[in-house]
Amino acid sequence: MKMKHYIAVLASVFAAMPLFSQASLPAFWNCNDPAAAPTGWTLNQGTSGNFVYTSAALIKSAPASIRLDNSNEYVQVNYSGTADTVYYYITGTGASGAKSWSGTFVVQESADGSAWNDVVTYNNDLGLTMIQRFAVLKPATKYVKFFFKSKISGYNVAIDDITVSDGIGGSKPELVVEYAGKTQLDGGNIQTGNADNFLITLKNNSSSGDLVVSSLSKTGLNANDFTTLQTFPFTITAGSSKDVQIDVNTAILSGSLKATLQFYTNDSTQLPFDLDVYAIRGSAATEPISKASKIVLKSNLAWKSVVTLNNGTETVDGYLILVTKDAAGTDLPIDGVQYERGGYIGSSRVLYVGNAGDVTYDNIIANTHYFTRVFSFNGYGNFINYYTGASTNLDYTTPGLDAGSYYGSLTEADTQLVSKLRSIVRPHYQVFYSNYGATIASNFEARDTTEGKKVINCFYSGYPYVFTPPFFFNTADPNYLSREHSYPYSWMPESSQDSANYSDLHILYLVHQNEVNSRRSNYPYGDLKTVTVDFYGGKFGTDSMGEFAYEPRDFAKGTVARSQFYICATYNRPDKVFTIPTSNDFLGMNQDQAVLKRWNKKFPPTNWEIARSEYISTVQKNRNPFVDHPDWACFIDFSKMVYIPGGSCGSGPVDAVNTPKKSIVNINAYPSPAVGQMTVDLSAFKGEKVTVSLTDYFERTVYVKEVNGSESLVIPTGNYASGTYLLLVEGAQKHAAKAVVVD
Repeated sequence: MKMKHYIAVLASVFAAMPLFSQASLPAFWNCNDPAAAPTGWTLNQGTSGNFVYTSAALIKSAPASIRLDNSNEYVQVNYSGTADTVYYYITGTGASGAKSWSGTFVVQESADGSAWNDVVTYNNDLGLTMIQRFAVLKPATKYVKFFFKSKISGYNVAIDDITVSDGIGGSKPELVVEYAGKTQLDGGNIQTGNADNFLITLKNNSSSGDLVVSSLSKTGLNANDFTTLQTFPFTITAGSSKDVQIDVNTAILSGSLKATLQFYTNDSTQLPFDLDVYAIRGSAATEPISKASKIVLKSNLAWKSVVTLNNGTETVDGYLILVTKDAAGTDLPIDGVQYERGGYIGSSRVLYVGNAGDVTYDNIIANTHYFTRVFSFNGYGNFINYYTGASTNLDYTTPGLDAGSYYGSLTEADTQLVSKLRSIVRPHYQVFYSNYGATIASNFEARDTTEGKKVINCFYSGYPYVFTPPFFFNTADPNYLSREHSYPYSWMPESSQDSANYSDLHILYLVHQNEVNSRRSNYPYGDLKTVTVDFYGGKFGTDSMGEFAYEPRDFAKGTVARSQFYICATYNRPDKVFTIPTSNDFLGMNQDQAVLKRWNKKFPPTNWEIARSEYISTVQKNRNPFVDHPDWACFIDFSKMVYIPGGSCGSGPVDAVNTPKKSIVNINAYPSPAVGQMTVDLSAFKGEKVTVSLTDYFERTVYVKEVNGSESLVIPTGNYASGTYLLLVEGAQKHAAKAVVVD
């Protein structure tokens, strides 16, 4: 049994014990050893895995901090007395290269340990730096819980040095410092702009003890420019406050003014309270006089770039990185404008705003020349001042396909191409369907835009989906993106959703659910003659044969063709037949491989597709041979999965689908949304035998029934999940399709 589990058992015993099992105030725990938590402290960390962090970046005080790495894990304290504030050091953790933290973490309070209220919520904004934070508690609170409410794969939490301080009602003097109405942490910082003076409010949070403010000390480069007429010492009675005016109007030089103010008091902690102040004299911060010393390419992959930015000889407040593709940019930042990552200055993308160190670029594609320029700056907001006399530059080109020796000596001339490809490509690491969002959406597809948001384009249509990280499949959003199988699930002879073919990253794409995924459903791709639905670059309608088909934007056509070639080459075997068209005898599945071969030839792999393929190869540990060698598709008849001597990639079909042309009719289904049941009016089919089916947004067929000579059909929907479904009706001479809604 893990020691952590033993503590959890003890926690249930402690909860039933009298007050001597509670922590007394002030309550402190250094979080060093989960097996030695002080009285009143309990944890829930599961019974296996790592319980602490020991990395210097993830602790406040050695040797360890508490590690929370799953949803519903927590650290909790139960204390006696009255507290008003809990202080704690906390940071999010992420995989190498992570720029921000994702997940939901809350600090909760309770009077009885049963009913909890959220005091502070960190929703994707916990950060990746160990800093002290605080939460103000109600007088009735007796329990405080640090609760990992929702974990996002790859992101954890480290927490250290927790202190619950004596609150109102205590007799000891207690200092609280406020600026602009907000409580400040010891060691915190404020930005006061270019006012001639500003007020610092000192409060005595005690119920009876006097707070004596003995002195104010000033340190830092511009310490002498911060003055006050306040005389020291002075006394603040219990429950009272006093404003201390700080002046900067006597400063000689214009620009940035920085100092640390230290207030010495008889606060029970007996420590000076430090507050870093950044004021501006005049209209702007001091302009830097130098640039960053250098920027070095640390990692150069087809899908990812990491650079290391070094400080110059001058200490500055930060750096702005601008990036352009294919041609060097000439755009310059403008003083007084604070740019956001993901924005643009002319044609230059703002890739980074921050301190020196490692920077990971987003939205990187293969075989592309990137021009990077770095500008140093001082200041904040409207007072920011850039050094544009020179920039630190880095030009480099990302690599392209790198198959290495993956295929050995295999070529398109090998008559065993089909069987040898499967033996090479099929063995791979399966990334489960539920991890697609964290793996592809977050780590490859998403790119920065302004206001802390990110954007992903619908693969089929190009629709820009803007979201606040982390990415998840938000079904409540009418514009949400879903996971689209380019080779539909209903075509697959291996139907388990746990199978590798269902979750294979090479065939899954993010698309607009309601306007794209539900439209395409399990229909084949094709070049449309008649368009009935047009959403951005994606179209649904009928081809030259009058058959329903979906046509994605040109950007996606070659890629989806190679994805379908891939799944057949990877998973086809005698007992599980993956072919084009599918071996499943189902409605709307007659994919013509000639269409895909034409697209494969007309739309060769883009640099984006190459980058995506290279990224997936590092995660899934296999490659798509038709991205590496598009012409290999010419040597395979995908309807039988046999070798074609000499190849065939002409404009004509290879073993073309011979489907009689059918007329399209309209049908009515009601009510919509359907509650409990749906009635389908089949009168347009004149009583002929038809097959009726419903397909959900996962491309799963949830209902199939053959009807003879009936004018209507009642479909029970009470057990179906709410959402949009595709209703298909197929007869010998006619067919129909309609999107319906189940509530």
